[in-house]
Amino acid sequence: MGLMKFLFGTVKPSSIEPVDDERVETRPEYDRLISETEILQTENSQWEEEFSRTISSREKALQAEKEGRMLEALEIYLDTINKDENSNKLTIYNYAFDIDRVIVLYGKTKQKEKLKVFLEDKIAKHPKYNKANEWIVRLSKLNSDNKIKTIPIQPIKTPLQIVSNPTLGKQIDDFKKQMPEFNFYFDMPEGSATFGYSNKVPFELSKKLSEFRQTLEIIKSKAKVAENEGDYKTAIDAYEKMIIEECEDITPYERLIIIYSKLKWKQKEINVIERGISFFSKLKESQLEYVNYLACKYRMMEKAQEYISQDKKIHYYLGAFELYNPQVKLLNKWDERLQKLKQQ
Repeated sequence: MGLMKFLFGTVKPSSIEPVDDERVETRPEYDRLISETEILQTENSQWEEEFSRTISSREKALQAEKEGRMLEALEIYLDTINKDENSNKLTIYNYAFDIDRVIVLYGKTKQKEKLKVFLEDKIAKHPKYNKANEWIVRLSKLNSDNKIKTIPIQPIKTPLQIVSNPTLGKQIDDFKKQMPEFNFYFDMPEGSATFGYSNKVPFELSKKLSEFRQTLEIIKSKAKVAENEGDYKTAIDAYEKMIIEECEDITPYERLIIIYSKLKWKQKEINVIERGISFFSKLKESQLEYVNYLACKYRMMEKAQEYISQDKKIHYYLGAFELYNPQVKLLNKWDERLQKLKQQ
């Protein structure tokens, strides 16, 4: 009533004026806005109440963990997750932390079977959550029970695979260039933290970048599951798929080096190491050229060179992705392994 009074004023019987047609037409619109506002306020209030309950329970669980009461902490987390999953206000992002803690605590308390059931349940309920692939890999490892029965295979040529045009890696790289340029925080107010710096990156762009990455994550999880199950042929095919799609991820190279070493496929191990060194050396050069361009444009060369000279990584806003990664330790490790293999 107070809001209506503010919008329309208090009308006294003795001061009734001729009806304004335009005012009559806008009144329903005001009523609609007021109604929608009240609904939003109610929903926000309900969300805050439920999320506050989640935070309160989480704090109790964390305290129990700190004091070594692992089983008690587990029960609190599980109860919180159950309530939140039945809420029509909260999403998994509001209680994902609690799910992570349950996975950790089941591991610490060696409750393998309960962890399996828990993972199966979360995978079924939240298949599109960005950690679902990790859960699938974790579950496959648990199911293998570290008793992997390797499926016998003989050295074969890498099968021809359909490659995206452009490759997924190139699509992701091109998309990164469509995002607002990284400016090395050249205009950030003195005393401010980079975390709070407003770089005006639209949420839609960040979401799209995650969707691109998810495609490669699905391939990687397939490879890891196959590897856990001892199905090296499927694992090799999937890791090779990531490589030919120019994925900026060391995982497929690292895992193939391990697999080929286990299978004693020396030449294939040499080949994958050489490909890895070539790919990441060229990537480093390309990244270096781009960050130098940005540093010159925003007159931040001194800051950029400080990182480059010390072989430090340079990240995009909020660490969304790497703008520059020298990969010094990785490349040296691969080169040492390569020389050792060639001398055998």
